[in-house]
Amino acid sequence: MPAERFVPTEELQKDPRDLLEDITTFGTTCYITEDGKAKAVIMDINRYNALMDLVEDAESPRASEGDETREYASVRTILKNSSRYLKK
Repeated sequence: MPAERFVPTEELQKDPRDLLEDITTFGTTCYITEDGKAKAVIMDINRYNALMDLVEDAESPRASEGDETREYASVRTILKNSSRYLKK
């Protein structure tokens, strides 16, 4: 799974191109922090799209047999287990 990186807002303002290159080249997920607290996340568009596909898949009921639908999975559980679905 790609690395995670915590980036203060000051670093983001100083050198956004290097950060963006790191994200797109290595698939690094960057958590933007302000005063030591996470404020936003920046990730590669392919990882984002894969996560959204997983969320949409989990939120849409599927008929398994007859009128029964599968149980809904929480988004947190999906994201926790997403590394096996996401491509680098």
